[in-house]
Order: sequence, then C-alpha cells, then structure tokens
Amino acid sequence: MRKIRKAVVAASAVAMIGSTVAIATAPSASATDRVNRCGSAYHFKKSWPIKNVWGSDTKGRTVGYIDVYWSNSTGRNCAIARPKNGIYKPNHISVRIVKSGSGNWDQDGYGNENYKKFAGPVYAKARGACVNLEGGFRYNASWDSAEAHGSYEKKHCS
Repeated sequence: MRKIRKAVVAASAVAMIGSTVAIATAPSASATDRVNRCGSAYHFKKSWPIKNVWGSDTKGRTVGYIDVYWSNSTGRNCAIARPKNGIYKPNHISVRIVKSGSGNWDQDGYGNENYKKFAGPVYAKARGACVNLEGGFRYNASWDSAEAHGSYEKKHCS
C-alpha cells in the first residue's frame, strides 16, 4: 500500500509541475485581443479577416481582423484593425472606414504612425447605409517580412 501511495504522490507532483510549466509558458493575452475601443455606446457586430498577401506565410492565411462596432444612438459604425495573437512583430497597422458611396474616409495609421498593437478607432456615420472597410499591416522581422491586407465593400448595412 505504501508503494502505491508513493507512486500516486509522485505522479501528482509531476502533473502539478507540468501544469505549472504549461501555465508559466502559455502566451499572455496581448493588446491584439478584440477590445471595444469605440466607446460604451458601441456594440460589436462582426470581424472581417485581414489576410497575408505576400511573405513567407501561406498566401491567403488570416493573420488579423477588422472589427466593426455599431451605435444605434449615434448612427455610426466604428472600426479597429488588429493582428491575431501570436503574429510576430506586427507594425504599421492601419484601418479606414467610409459610408458606401461617400468619399470621406476616416482613417488611422496611414501617415507616419507605426502602430504595433492596433489602429483605430475610426468612425463612419451610416444609418440606413453600408460601410466600406480597409485594414492591414506588416509583420515578421525585416529579413522575413510579410504583409497583410483586407478590403471590403458594402458591409454591415444598418
């Protein structure tokens, strides 16, 4: 009986050490998680993918998202671009939104900014209309760089 108890205690200790190592090495949540940065009146509607367009990754792989929020009280959409968790060294993140048929884009990250966690929020007044969205970023080291982009027309029609 004593040998069995020692074996159970030893197995339990190994399991606890293994789970502690797994917890310690698990990636922590980063700023690339979906977070409502648009304001308390805005509610999440949908994410559209930002996909790899060139680089060492498989072309077409989803590496980020354009998150869209809606505020019924203001009649505006809001957009934020973000890489997926685990994307290596994202940089130059950008996002823009416009009411479909209008030329008045609200944009963030298209100038000298070098956003590394997210771009936005950007807004478009579009009650009773649809919005067009664009977002993208570069990622990986300079020696193995890749680029991702997403462009969508007539989305989230309110």
